[in-house]
Amino acid sequence: MANDNEANFAKIGAFILAGLVVIAGTLVWIGGAGGEKREYLVETYFSNAVSGLDVGSAVNFRGVRVGAVKSISFIGAEYDNVSPSHARNIYVLMALDQKLCRMSSNDTPERFMKRLLEQGLHATVTASGITGLSRIEMNFPKTEITDEKISWRPRHILIPPAPSILESAAESAAKIMRQLNSMDFVSVWSNVVRLTGNAADMCENANGLLQSQHGHIGQILDNFDDAVSSLRSFATTISDNPSLLLRPREGDPLPETK
Repeated sequence: MANDNEANFAKIGAFILAGLVVIAGTLVWIGGAGGEKREYLVETYFSNAVSGLDVGSAVNFRGVRVGAVKSISFIGAEYDNVSPSHARNIYVLMALDQKLCRMSSNDTPERFMKRLLEQGLHATVTASGITGLSRIEMNFPKTEITDEKISWRPRHILIPPAPSILESAAESAAKIMRQLNSMDFVSVWSNVVRLTGNAADMCENANGLLQSQHGHIGQILDNFDDAVSSLRSFATTISDNPSLLLRPREGDPLPETK
């Protein structure tokens, strides 16, 4: 009887052990620790605040979700020997789905991302509606962007940052305000007043010239009317007798009739 109980306990223990092995293997496979890893890591950085961005935030490529934010830190905390101007930049590590980072079965995420970078791929932080959350959009900006030279060596492929629409609008507004602040409105107004006075003087001089030449202008107009009347009379005569263009209206008298 004791032997039978021991055999049953051994079977139960073996069954439990097998179940634990299966569960552990499943967790390892799902987590990507065994076999081919499903995630592909890339990184980017931003000089401005990334409010609303958090671990797990969506990473989109041309509007399609291809991954999520894996970690957020500072460049100075992730890399050594970073220049002071870059140390406070925000470091963002992104985990992308390998299946969405290739165009064919023979393609690799590395080749795929390098092709996109050659085509001008950049990353921006975009707000998601009114929720206050943000996401990272990878796309090709329509305007040319000059990428700055970095002072660290990235561990993963680096997606250079691009300013968002709001950042570009804010920068443009700030630039306009700086230009307005630097303008000398007193001098501008003085120039406007001076130009207005000059235009008034020109108009007055032109009016005086017309007044002084009024008689001559009237005579010129009268002569012009006479010329037009003569031309109209000549045209009527030619219309009635076209032969006048070939001979005089009255012939010269013959010598014997003189």
